[in-house]
Amino acid sequence: NQSLGRVFLGANVKNLEGQIVGDINDLMFDKAGNISTVVIGVGGFLGMGEKIVAVPFNSLTMGPGPDGARSIVLDASKDALTLAPTFTATEKTTMDSVRDRAVDFGHKTAEKANELKGQAARKIDDLTKSQTTKK
Repeated sequence: NQSLGRVFLGANVKNLEGQIVGDINDLMFDKAGNISTVVIGVGGFLGMGEKIVAVPFNSLTMGPGPDGARSIVLDASKDALTLAPTFTATEKTTMDSVRDRAVDFGHKTAEKANELKGQAARKIDDLTKSQTTKK
């Protein structure tokens, strides 16, 4: 009757009609070490444009689905979750810090690439002008 937390991360959450309404992004624990809240990503595609909401753990029903695989059900529609308040974490994980650094590095890389592209275009233009002048 025990499960690893990692089997829940990324798991689909369905409504009572069996439609996927989101996926589990994180679990929150109370001071006694019990799961108190589930953080669910709603909407978006591959994490982009996704809204993050928190729901009480005890609002989920878990058990085997029709195919025997684990099924996680929440009595809420996707629209209701979209209208729910956005969840904002108060502490960063190592993964959050790494992702922030990667995004910053990506922006700096794109800026440098644009700068080098401009420099290359100017060099080509200078070489073209010098070739034209020699003829």
